[in-house]
Parts: sequence; C-alpha cells; structure tokens
Amino acid sequence: MNPVINNNAGNFVSAVPMLKVMRIQSPELASTSTPSPSSPSLSSNLILPDSFGVIHIGETFTAYLGAINVSNSTIVTHLSIAATLQTPTRRFSMPSVLENKYPNTPQERQNYQPIILEPNVGIDAIVSRSLEETGQHILRVEVSYGGPDPRPGPILNDEHNPNPRKMLRKFYRFHVSSPLHIKELTVRGGESTCFVSIAVENAAPVESGPAGGLTISQNDFQPYNGLVAQRIQPTPSTPHSKKTAVELYDESGRLNPGDSRRYMFEVKAASEDAAMRGIARGDELGKAIVTWHKAMGEAGRIASTFVYCPPSAVGEEKKDNADIQEEDRFVVQGSGLSVDVAASAADRSASHAPSEIPNTTPLDDIYTVTVEPISPPNKMTVGEPVDVQVLIVNHGAKVLDLQLQMRLPLMKGVVVYGQSFRNLGKIQPNGGSVVSKLRLVAMVPGLFFVGGCFVVDLNSGMEIKQPNLLSIFVENRAPEDSA
Repeated sequence: MNPVINNNAGNFVSAVPMLKVMRIQSPELASTSTPSPSSPSLSSNLILPDSFGVIHIGETFTAYLGAINVSNSTIVTHLSIAATLQTPTRRFSMPSVLENKYPNTPQERQNYQPIILEPNVGIDAIVSRSLEETGQHILRVEVSYGGPDPRPGPILNDEHNPNPRKMLRKFYRFHVSSPLHIKELTVRGGESTCFVSIAVENAAPVESGPAGGLTISQNDFQPYNGLVAQRIQPTPSTPHSKKTAVELYDESGRLNPGDSRRYMFEVKAASEDAAMRGIARGDELGKAIVTWHKAMGEAGRIASTFVYCPPSAVGEEKKDNADIQEEDRFVVQGSGLSVDVAASAADRSASHAPSEIPNTTPLDDIYTVTVEPISPPNKMTVGEPVDVQVLIVNHGAKVLDLQLQMRLPLMKGVVVYGQSFRNLGKIQPNGGSVVSKLRLVAMVPGLFFVGGCFVVDLNSGMEIKQPNLLSIFVENRAPEDSA
C-alpha cells in the first residue's frame, strides 16, 4: 500500500506497528514430481524457498519491508522505517519511501510530512542491493514512530512529552557464498601479449544435485587500460552440419555441481604507449567477468581476482636455481625477458630490491644484456640456411663494447652457419640497443632449441650467457626437392 500522509497527526499517542520483513526470490524446483503434504509446494514442480534461501555473490538481494497497524482504534504516528545492509567490511543504506526521517533542523521541520497508519492499515516498500562480498551479511531494519508533531513548535524532551518517540530494531542475518570457483593460468606469449586461461567450476556441493546447477550465459575478460582482450574460440569441424542435442547441451554453458569449463583469452597491448613499453612481470592484465543464471532465471555476475602478468620463466629459473639448465625449458618466441629486465632496471625500489628479498639478485644484474629474436620463423627445412634478426639491448648503466657469439658445442640440431660471432660495437646504457643477424642451418628434422648464445664485453671480458633464443620445428626436404 501507499503511505498515508496526515497533516493533522498532532501529538496523539501512537499505536505500535507490526514489522514484516521477507526476502523476495523465485521459487525453487521441487525434488519430486509429487508435492509433499508438509512442504509449501506451489505445484508439483515448484516449492517456496526456506527462510532467506541460498544467496550468492553477484545476485541482487531484494527484500520486502512492511508495517501493519494491528490496532482497531489507535493510529500509528510519524512512522519511519530505515534499512541498512551490513556486509563483512561496509554498511550500505537501502533507501525507500518508508524512510521518513524525523526532522532535527528548522528546514527539515518545515518540509516534514508525517506518515501515519490508520487502524488495520499497512504500508510496504521494496529495497534491493547488489551483493559484492561473501560472508555473513545483516539486514538491519530500524522502525521509529510516535513523538510530538515537530512542525508547530519546539520538540519536547521525552521526559516532558506524553507521547515520546519510540524505536525498535530487527536484525536478519544471512550468509552469502560464491557460486563459482574461478582459477586462472597465465602464459607469456611475447613482449606485449599474454594468454589467460580461466577455469570456472560450480562450487555447489555435489549432493545438491540438479537444483544446484547454473548456466554460464557470458564470459568476458575486462582488460586494463591500454590493453585489449579477445576470446579464443575453437573452430567447428563441421560448421554447416546440423548439431545434435548433445552438442547443443555442451554449448549451452550448463554447469552441474562440480562441473567446470575453461575459457581462453588473448590479452595484448592496444595503445601505442603500451605496445612500446611491452607487458612486464607484475603488470595488471584485468579480470574475468562471468554472468550466470539459476534454474528460475535469477541472474548474477561475479568477477575474478585481478590477473597479473607472470614473470619470465627463464628469468625466475635463473634467479632461484642457477644450476638448472635452461635448455630443458620450452621457449616461447619473444617471451618478454627483455621487458622484465627493463622493468627491473627502471624500478629497484619494489619487490626486486635485494634488501627486501634475501638471496635474490635483481633481474637486470643477471641479464645486463639481453638478446631476443625478431619475428623468427616457426619452421625450417634441413640443409637450408635461414637468417634470423636479433635485438640486443644494454640494460646496464655503462657503455659496453659487445660481441655476439654462437658457440657450436652448445648447439644441437640447428647450428650457426658461417661466421659464429659478430662485433656489435659500443652500445649505450639504460636501454641502448642494436639489431644484428644470425645465420642458422638445420642438420636433422625435429623440434629443437636454438641455444649457445653468449654476449661478451670486449673491454672487461664479462660473459653473459643467454637463455634459449627460440624453439623451431625442422622438416625434411620434400622428395621432389631432393631428386
């Protein structure tokens, strides 16, 4: 009902209103086709939810607030109902037309219009709030009523007022849980690209059965400023054929308790500044946003934690254990090692500082100079030399007179062809760079790492061993080529 505004409420003694609070939600699916005599069934398939029911993060909590005057002769005067939602960390006001605050200032008193309830009359309102945290929540409802009419004159103290203002409070506790477990796995795909794999699992207990099922309607990745994300979709093997019922079900996004799905996104630099800088270890990539629906159509959205760019595997490996052979690691072309080294050199006051992390050497001290291939080929043919351009960057604070060396004893399958060293000349510090060229030839077919690369400072004799530059697949010559 609508609130009743009475301009002549005066200073009558107020009746005590009766408060009614309910959560508004859809019914649940019944576990049996035949309704139980003891359960509040709406039909053979639907039942009313028990208490506040199951509440998930990402849903909108909606509650009904009602006040009823159960008196047959006395009115309720100056009624006000205020609702507040208390989460584990914050409090949120849930305003409604029933929140008619009692005035305290002359301006408020001038504009105040009291709400009264005639005998056997009730009023109500609906409040709602999106749930953003897990844990115990409390719906705090405060009802105030009675008191003198504040508009004609001064407000009397309760001890001198025959009709003092009264108040009652009710607290409704409920628990908010997460409907999904979201896990991420991130792999470097280059200097300015990362691949993010998002696993989404229905967190409902298996014993809840189909009633705990959810349908994933949308899965997006919200990238950080300067980045763009694109979902990687599988290519259908028979795009024009008619899909079976099983295939349609698999594509529907349905997740029963314990089921999971995995989604893949490519996150890369979009703006010019981001592309020039690259994506370094610890950079924020964004977060996944999952939209889901329950059986009766209730919708919810949940976000993952922030996803960050992982460190270069080669750099971390070298820091943690220098005895581990990098040749045993799979190499992603342009894995971002030079970007991580540059970021380490630019900011030593963060987690790279040796004083904060014992027994840890800054990455730019390990790789004062980095060598990285530029758009290398992904295939080679046995016996056919290939030129590969490489970028050499000086991350140190001194000018270095460098020589690039490819040491044949450390190369397998794919080896250097012709001259095994190149003089690079003097390279300026703090990001100075030069582009050089390697000539490689494949000896036998297979998948090989290209290693054995060293950078030598001709003035000091300092040698910097580089991790594997790239991995490459070598094919045999076609029969007609070898004839």
